[in-house]
Amino acid sequence: MGPYQSILAGVIAIVTYASYQAYLTNGWLSYLPVYVSAIDKGKGTIYCTQPGRIYTSTEPEFSNIPDTATCFEVLADGNFGNVWKDRDEVEEKRDVVDVDGWVLPGLWDGHGHIVPYGLMEAGVKVYDQNMPEVIDSILAYLETHPTSGSRDNWIQGTGWDQAYFGGNMPTAEQLASHPLLSDLYIYLSRVDGHCAWISPAILRLLPSPLPPAPPGGAIPTNGVFCDNAMDNLLFPLMPPVTDEMVETYITTAVPLLHRVGLVGVMDAETIYHEVGVYKKLAKEGRLGMRVYGMLECKQRNTFCPEVEKANIISKEGAFILRAVKIFGDGALGSWGAALIDPYEDEPTSGTMLMNSTQLTELTSQWFVRNWQVNIHAIGDEANREALNAFEAAMTLHPDMAEDRRLRLEHAQIIHPDDQPRLQSLRVIPSIQPTHATSDMAYALDRLGLPRLQHSAYRMSSLFPTPEHPDKIPPIFGSDFPVEPPAPLAGMHAAVTRCDPNKVSCDRDKLWEEEKVDRVKALRGFGRNVAFGGWLEGYGVGKIVKEGWGDWIVVDADMMDEKVELRKLKVLETWVGGERKWSFSDDLRNGKEKIDGEKRVGAEGAQQKPMGY
Repeated sequence: MGPYQSILAGVIAIVTYASYQAYLTNGWLSYLPVYVSAIDKGKGTIYCTQPGRIYTSTEPEFSNIPDTATCFEVLADGNFGNVWKDRDEVEEKRDVVDVDGWVLPGLWDGHGHIVPYGLMEAGVKVYDQNMPEVIDSILAYLETHPTSGSRDNWIQGTGWDQAYFGGNMPTAEQLASHPLLSDLYIYLSRVDGHCAWISPAILRLLPSPLPPAPPGGAIPTNGVFCDNAMDNLLFPLMPPVTDEMVETYITTAVPLLHRVGLVGVMDAETIYHEVGVYKKLAKEGRLGMRVYGMLECKQRNTFCPEVEKANIISKEGAFILRAVKIFGDGALGSWGAALIDPYEDEPTSGTMLMNSTQLTELTSQWFVRNWQVNIHAIGDEANREALNAFEAAMTLHPDMAEDRRLRLEHAQIIHPDDQPRLQSLRVIPSIQPTHATSDMAYALDRLGLPRLQHSAYRMSSLFPTPEHPDKIPPIFGSDFPVEPPAPLAGMHAAVTRCDPNKVSCDRDKLWEEEKVDRVKALRGFGRNVAFGGWLEGYGVGKIVKEGWGDWIVVDADMMDEKVELRKLKVLETWVGGERKWSFSDDLRNGKEKIDGEKRVGAEGAQQKPMGY
């Protein structure tokens, strides 16, 4: 064998070994980026804008002046190559693709629900509807789905809010008020996902008389079941969800998420039976975006260590599973958020879905198995109990307490005594800016002024400052489908503390004090999300060499104070160097309206309580 043959054989051996190791880790498809990287990363495609229109989001922590560039390269493996400040720095004789617009790093939703969003699109939508409108929507759905409503094929929908029923929870009989609906199986989720409204046909499947609501649950009317009452009594009756249905919901949701500029989602409720579908789509290169899952067992708030973690990454997308979701309390809109002191408008303190002992034990079980633990906590009692559970787990297992990145999902109402504990325990707050603005109409009634001023809807005060540089910055998300998955609308809410879907903006001093600047808003939907899932090494939220080649193009400069963030239009969405969506394509196909825009109700109506 000559010297050249020896060198070639050595290269083949190295590539083969690297590919085999990648296969052992992630499956067959994952070796492809390794192969391309080892053989021919080569010179990629260069994209350039007008000078300084690319926001790389690599500025120092306390800077509010973002770094910009004019050109960037995308390599054959779908990752970014070189980034150039000026066009004249690009190597000579390189072809360049001109981009007409402003480029941002691909945006992430730090807390969303992909399968429920796809289910919402496939089912009945009853957002912001009064009772006659709800009935009309079900009848319209029945016209196009005439076989729905049987025992094995329920009519399902989402979005109802008792604020549109005069403030009264609905009843089963109201769903059977039209003759065509009287015997059908109908299941409608409340807008926050924490209550279900069912028809008499489903009610008849339950024992009569109804058993009392289990601990952590409520049955406010004959037909509405909330939290643990919904989970324990209704979920076992539902028709089984097949893998084909889950795949349909995911593949329905992902293109709609691309349209609002999302390249990745932290899926805040990846249910046990969905895991295999996500893995399959990721391995086959059909997922189309980055998904960071939070596992929920077959039965909510239980322990299922048999589920294997996942780290399936390809040019076309990714599915990463290393987190678990635990539900601490209910939702504010249905008086289910657990509060230290009672609500101002109801004689209740809400609902903890688990007692403190159970929450601590379950948290420790997952913690010791090296899973990231993310606890849904809306009320100040739930946030306190979640922090107690985190502290107990870290105290019991100090050798495992380093860099665990434990998370409070929502972190919506935190007692002033507990706010410093976020920093001392290194817990990440995962918040939704549009929740604050949606709840503005009724939060004062629920919480009262002192609690609203000192405990609720923290935002700016959660970010690190030069005086307190060790704070963990918050992750931003939307909680879709509770709110629409629109990160630019979320940025508008974060920057203005105004509802992005209302012309007027009435707010007290609290909302003003907790505003953030535009750079922090961009970080919240990017760089901060990366930290919340150990994704810094992939360049999430940045346009940086060797990072994932994910970016979006918008039609105006988001850093220009004269530009309203809520009016920015996403023109293109790219994942792994591939264009997944463009506004121009939708124009050609007659789909210029973006479905992700918020369902707008009456001014001043109680809107969008938090959920999931």
